[in-house]
Amino acid sequence: MVDKMRSNIQRISAVLKGFDSLNTPRSTHAIISDVSMSRSTGFALLRALVVGGWLERANHGFLRLGPKAFGLAFGSLDLPQGLGQSSWLVATARSNRNQAQLPELEWDPTLIETVQTEQFQKPGPHRIGFSNASLSNVWRRAMMQSVKYARYLRERQHLKITFRHAQDDPAVQISQIKELVKGGIDILMVSAITTHDADLSDYLAELAAGGLPIVAVDRRPKNPVSLVSFITASDRRIGRISALWMAEHLKGKGRIWMLSGRQGTSPAMRRQQEALAAFAEFPSLLIESISATNWTPESGGNVINDCLQKYGNPPDGVWCDSGLQGVGSMQRFFELGIKIPAHTGGDLNEMYRLGLQQKVPFVALDYPASMGARSVEIALDILGGRPVPRRVEVPVQIVLPRGFETENVKADRWAETHVAWDMPNDTILSQGPSLRRIGVRA
Repeated sequence: MVDKMRSNIQRISAVLKGFDSLNTPRSTHAIISDVSMSRSTGFALLRALVVGGWLERANHGFLRLGPKAFGLAFGSLDLPQGLGQSSWLVATARSNRNQAQLPELEWDPTLIETVQTEQFQKPGPHRIGFSNASLSNVWRRAMMQSVKYARYLRERQHLKITFRHAQDDPAVQISQIKELVKGGIDILMVSAITTHDADLSDYLAELAAGGLPIVAVDRRPKNPVSLVSFITASDRRIGRISALWMAEHLKGKGRIWMLSGRQGTSPAMRRQQEALAAFAEFPSLLIESISATNWTPESGGNVINDCLQKYGNPPDGVWCDSGLQGVGSMQRFFELGIKIPAHTGGDLNEMYRLGLQQKVPFVALDYPASMGARSVEIALDILGGRPVPRRVEVPVQIVLPRGFETENVKADRWAETHVAWDMPNDTILSQGPSLRRIGVRA
């Protein structure tokens, strides 16, 4: 614990000391490069420092020192020389007395925890087994395209990836993993159907105890003890920032309908939990309805139908944890001739297009489908015996139409430049232009 705290402080110190006396704005990429952090770790730390007031956005992609840093008068944050563990803990305990007065940093220390993997080192060509929850929506298909793109880039390595899709059936997923293991694999990648399935969690723990390295992608099992690494994005950030934007856009007043994703999955649960916590800070907001949608446009539209029949008047805002159901919600209002209320969402090109065409106030935080390719990179690092992060968070951008930033939610990118007018409606924008261009299909 002490070592992690030291490492966190030293990283923050290096970031803040990188600015000159004129506080000249620096690009996020330059900052991350100077302190030798991975992109996912670096972006997570920089966002935490912006939220805490240590940094502030000067322009899109550029940061400068914020008001909290000026309070230190550019003082050094390095640990004092000779500070032992006991005195460091005492100093930390004393500082905790005033912790309630400090802005909370959006920073997860597990992002810098590494795992040694020498015991898994094997010569190539490597065999990866991927147990995917399903191909039930376009995001999951885009994530699979990302995995196949990573394999495509490694054709000369003769990398073999065997795919199995469990069609959202936990029993089928266990059976398919057994089939993959029996067929012979060097490492298992798994995207769990639900975090509630104890049987899957126990079976993965059994495989890990037998020496098989396991990497989770997007969704982890109930007990993460079996995992070498977990590749995901910050669901808490998605839930909290989307809800904060909604609350600030509505000036803290109004009726909100919440459309969550698939019930029982870790992304949906974390996003909803964080959104509810953010909404709770605005007592004049009424959460009138909370519904699960399975992340499909049809279900999103059906929920809007049901809510209109139940409550009569449309809400002031519709919080969606993804554009997969968000586009169905927008479409239903549009088809009924009702002005589309403020929305949250992301991911799906069609939601951006419809929102911009109809001038809908919205915020989007795309859940990166590129985590599929990142998981392949981590898997190969493990088989190469190289240390890997315990948790990898692929960066999540805040996307807003021009004119809809709020006091605390600013755009990393404008929706007008993020939308792909020349691409199909079902394009998942976070898979990246390179992947779209080569046309890898799941």
